[in-house]
Amino acid sequence: MPMEPDSSSRASRASTAVRSAGEWLKEPPRPGAVVGPVSDARSSAITPGLLAAIFEQYTLPLLGLHGVRHWARVLEIGRRLLPLTGARADVVELFSVLHDACRHNENHDPRHGARGALLAVALCGRAFELDASGLVLLQEACARHTDGRCDADVTVQTCWDSDRLDLGRAGIRPSARKLCTMAACDPGLIAWATVRSQRDETPDLVREEWEIPESLLPGVRPRDNDQEGR
Repeated sequence: MPMEPDSSSRASRASTAVRSAGEWLKEPPRPGAVVGPVSDARSSAITPGLLAAIFEQYTLPLLGLHGVRHWARVLEIGRRLLPLTGARADVVELFSVLHDACRHNENHDPRHGARGALLAVALCGRAFELDASGLVLLQEACARHTDGRCDADVTVQTCWDSDRLDLGRAGIRPSARKLCTMAACDPGLIAWATVRSQRDETPDLVREEWEIPESLLPGVRPRDNDQEGR
């Protein structure tokens, strides 16, 4: 597993990423297969208030290429990686819903990660709670998640791997050479994540944890009654 950089280099890199985010930003975000054990979802950092704040400023289709389904799959992948990488669960969970939350389109938008980092700052203390060191990690993870790099704290690496493992939806099979942690390179995990991404599956947590109503998820097939009763 890649070595974790010391705190001073991490803080310096995050400061650079956030400073770059400010330079990129033209307008601020509106206010507002065995794959390992799964992390306990009951302690999720993602609250209804946070989701509401994100949805209020999100301008793309909720079920688009970078929308709710993608966020939920990134979260599920992250939860599978957490026990194996030792990453911070709160940062990984928050990253899943914030990293693409400020996209302006579904194609080339190089500033969207920077805007996501600034949105995280704007919502911290209002829509979610996170300590200062965690916020630094979250900002870096959001701001640099499309750079294709791996030089980062293991928590940031876990965030990036969670996102990269869901590339199947865009017709790209994740390559172990471009993943940051040894855990993410597991062939079983890559295969599991890729199939679900290619099918654009909607994880159960969208309804069960996030409690997003069916009216906001048109075309999503409910689970069979016999499955719900099991």
